[in-house]
Formats: sequence, structure tokens, C-alpha cells
Amino acid sequence: MHNAEKLIDMHNAGKLIDDLRDHLARHDKRIAFLFGAGTSFSVYSSKNAKEHLIPDMKGLTELCKKAVGKFYAEAWERVNLKCKEKIDRDEKIDRDPNVEDILSRVHMMIEAVGRSGTLMKLNRRKLKEFEHKIRKGIANAVSPSIDAAMEPVPHRKFAQWVRKVMRQHPVEIFTVNYDVLFEEALEADRVPIFDGFVGSYQPFFNPDSLRHKGLAPGDSYTRLWKMHGSVTWRKVRVDTQTRIVRGDIDESGEMILPSLQKYDESRQQPYVAFTDRLSRFLELEDALLIVCGFSFVDQHINDIIFGSLENHPRTHVYALQHDDPDENTDLIKRGQQYHNMIITGPAKGIIGGKTAEWEIPNDSGIYDTWLRSVTEQTSATSNAPAREMVPGRLEIGDFVQFCNFLESITSQSEDPS
Repeated sequence: MHNAEKLIDMHNAGKLIDDLRDHLARHDKRIAFLFGAGTSFSVYSSKNAKEHLIPDMKGLTELCKKAVGKFYAEAWERVNLKCKEKIDRDEKIDRDPNVEDILSRVHMMIEAVGRSGTLMKLNRRKLKEFEHKIRKGIANAVSPSIDAAMEPVPHRKFAQWVRKVMRQHPVEIFTVNYDVLFEEALEADRVPIFDGFVGSYQPFFNPDSLRHKGLAPGDSYTRLWKMHGSVTWRKVRVDTQTRIVRGDIDESGEMILPSLQKYDESRQQPYVAFTDRLSRFLELEDALLIVCGFSFVDQHINDIIFGSLENHPRTHVYALQHDDPDENTDLIKRGQQYHNMIITGPAKGIIGGKTAEWEIPNDSGIYDTWLRSVTEQTSATSNAPAREMVPGRLEIGDFVQFCNFLESITSQSEDPS
């Protein structure tokens, strides 16, 4: 967020933290989270303190580019160019294509090529092999266990907050990540989870359980909706029907769904069922969605969120961003348009449609590590009066700091004093 417009005085970051804490403390509040790749990227390897356990989207794209091998290197570059042209035309922002863009394009080519045709010098069989190598590259990159993560793992702190806070309505977690860090963390803390799969021997996806409350477990079960698929899903044939089942990690990445498959397959497929669930959640009275680690690149999810904000003024969204978004992004424009959307970056935020830098209490110790001063305090020998509020940075958009914030809520609730 740059200085394209005149900023209002400043936003009180301490008040924002307090308001968010009050929302999360309400037992009757309908709360959901939308987590993106930034949450997984925040975890470091126990073997190397400087190595991320799971790469970000840029790193994942580079790994998949290497995974397709020299034979498909030219095809990758050609597809990348086509994706870049589409991004420049449709999104009107300057960003490089990522592996989800590449995979979407390759899948579209497979659907279009026909049995005897070729595209980019590849026939249908080679295009399918190209797609398979990309999926396998994704699956290999996002499959490490939480046991390989450096302690403390932020996902565990999130799981502990979920377990300790009693609610009238289940917490709902929407994630576009393919890995299983949230599942492992929640189960490690004995948090009951429902993810839309039913059964015991080979749990299968049942979309009706997302639409009809009587077909799902009770409200004590946390809901986990993996919107872009998972490395633990696969397709199986049972009698004459194809089912999507959950089990061990599938190295082929068959049910990783960043491609156009998530739009053109039937409503029985998970992606459509989960996006429908997100839409219906945001239509609930006084619903709160907290977004973290999500870059708002998925236009379909964006449309659901922004449409709900426009049509349901009592629905609120906190978009906690790790970095300050560029002023030309649709996210910033929407934040300035909808007063029920709050966007936080480290240096600036948008509250009530107004962009401003942060100010924090002079004595910000009560806010621990989420607020940081960016100026020196008035010297004790100075004749100038000490300021109660000073310019600062808000770091709650970092998933690690957000989970530290949740940990502080449970710690305060357990403090007898």
C-alpha cells in the first residue's frame, strides 16, 4: 500500500488487536479461517533452521519446473508464456505465472487436443505425462510430516487454541494448501475433525454432509475444508462408480486440484462443494472470516468473499497480510470499497475503507511481539512531553505471530488473576 492517496491520521493498531481478541473470545460467534500457502511456508525444517519445510508458491513452481525434466522444458516455457499473457490480460497486474497457472493450462490443453492432435509438439499421451510430472512434483514438495518441523510449530499453537475455546458453533477451517500440517497438528492435540469424508476402512467424500447438518458430526467437531485438494486423496473405482477417498499420501498427486478440473467437473467433486460451503458460511448472520497466508490470487474464492461482503453488511473479513499489498491489487480496491473488510499489512492497514499507517501505544509491552515501534521514544531528559501513541508496525499477518496471538488469548483465559 503506497502513498497514492492522502492517508487519514493513523489507525490504532492496539485497538485492532483488542477488537480481534474480543471477536475470537465470543463463544456465540460464527468463526471461520481461510489459510493459504503462507501458513505452510512459515514452518522451518528441524534439520536446517534456515530451510522452509514446505516452499512458497514461487519455490514450488521452480521445483516443479525441474521435476518435468529436460524433455518437457520447452513445453513448460511455452505454457508459461501463454499463462503470462492471460494474467496480463485478465488480472491486469504484474505477476509471474505459478504452478497452479501452468497446471490449469496443461489440463485445458489435454481437454482440447483430441485423440490424434498435438499441441506444442505434444500429443494427448505426452500432455498427460507432462501433467502427471507436475502433480507428482507438487506432491513430493508438500508431503513432509510435521515431525520434520522445527519446534515450536505454529500449527500446534493454533490447534491448542481450537481445543481450549468452547463454542456454540464449530470452527471452520478453509485451506488451499495440499499438505497435511493442519490435520497432524489438530490430531496431535486431540481435536475432533470432520473434513467431508465418511467411513472407516476407506473414507469417501460425501458432499451431502456439507449441506445437511444431520449428516455431519456434532458442533464439537472442527470443520476442515481442503479447497484445492490434498496429497492424501485419490480416486478409486467401487463397483461402477468412481469415488474420492482419503488415505495415505498419494505420491502421484492425483487429487491436487489447482487446475480447471475444479470448475468443470460435477458438483459432487470436493472443490465445488467446499466453495459452496464458504459461500453459505459468509451468508450467516454476523459471520467472521479471518484470512492469513492467503494472497488473494484465486479469483473464484475472491469473488465469493467480495460478493458476500457486498450483500451481507454484518459479515466481516479480516485479511491479515504478511506483506503490504500493492495499491493496484483488487484486494486494496475492495478494502477501500467495503467497510466490513479490514486489511492489515505491516506498515499500513485499511479500516472502514480508509488507508492509514499504524500507531501503537508508547508502552506496547501488553501486545507482546505483534506490534513494534519504528521510532525512538522521547528522551527522559527532553522537555517534549512523552507521546502516548507512536508510529509502529503490525506483524499479526505473519502466521507465526498470529498463532502466538491465539496462544496469548488462551493463556489469559487460564490466568486465575
